[in-house]
Amino acid sequence: MGFQADAADAADVAADNAGGGQLPPALVAQSGPDLVRLASYPEHNPNLVMELNLEGRLIYLNPVARARFPELVDLGTAHPLLADLTPLVAEFRSGAREVAARQVDLGEAVFEEKVCFIGATGAVLIYATDITALKRAEAAVELLAEQRRLLAGRVIQAHEEERRRVAAELHDEAGQALTVLRISLELLARELDEALQARLAAEVQEAASLVQSTHERIRALAQGLRPPTLGADGLTGLLEATCRGFANRTALAVDYQGLAVDKVSDERVLALFRFLQEALTNVLRHADARLATVRLGCEAGWLRLEVRDDGRGFRWAQDDPAGAPGGGMGLSSMAERLSLVDGGLEIASSPGLGSRLLAWVPLEPESDTGRR
Repeated sequence: MGFQADAADAADVAADNAGGGQLPPALVAQSGPDLVRLASYPEHNPNLVMELNLEGRLIYLNPVARARFPELVDLGTAHPLLADLTPLVAEFRSGAREVAARQVDLGEAVFEEKVCFIGATGAVLIYATDITALKRAEAAVELLAEQRRLLAGRVIQAHEEERRRVAAELHDEAGQALTVLRISLELLARELDEALQARLAAEVQEAASLVQSTHERIRALAQGLRPPTLGADGLTGLLEATCRGFANRTALAVDYQGLAVDKVSDERVLALFRFLQEALTNVLRHADARLATVRLGCEAGWLRLEVRDDGRGFRWAQDDPAGAPGGGMGLSSMAERLSLVDGGLEIASSPGLGSRLLAWVPLEPESDTGRR
């Protein structure tokens, strides 16, 4: 528990915990006549009201305090509700402050205390409000948020495992079958009779070329599904290769520049890789753009991956992702995946002005970066 030195707590003392005795001048100036009147009736206050003299001795308990904590009479300032007030009383006596606030955790209950100095009587008033229910509700919300986070992580992990399985099947089964088919077609073209060769060889060769291009597309699909591994060029090499491969398979020009970054965790590498895949796919499908620029940088301990395009843009509202092209599901999945590695997503777009997507994740303290 600790004291908060914010003078604005004076208003909270008057508004939330009308207690006994005279209010300090700072509170009177901020309080209406009704609150000043109520402060004179601690016996009717629904919260705990306690009073100490400037020697730190307990001199008053209201009925609520006496009923709930009868041991206060014997323990006095040795009770947790009144413990550790000596430094604060010293500040009151010196005039350093008039009001303070703290929380006291008793284990089975949590209290918020507002402590004020009554200069006219030389007393210290403590108003204690039971906030146990509020704290339990906050803990429940935090637990639900953590459970949601864990569930989202498991869902993404399941997606990655399924991608890995599909990629392996594409490579091992479909890839091998297409390779055999291509070889068979090429052999068939060579074995055709001369009379038939002129008529059929070109069609067989065209079929063999189609098989080869299909094989290449399946290989690219499998590589996109497979979780990335860092090569000698590290993260920036992986992202650059992803941009180059995307440009080669599509009509979209992609310009990449980035830092050489070491020691990035696998989870963060995967999050940035999937973000880049989704961002470039959105540009290709929805932006009607000619160029996408991709930049990997580092700022104040954060890795920042930015994707810009020169396309049509869209009207973006942070509270209405469904209004974005693609219904917002891709953007939502980006943000969710980045949040699981303590990162985030920023989106900026306007009709006719293109779009900008910025992903950031924490950079490990021991990482080294250099300009590429």
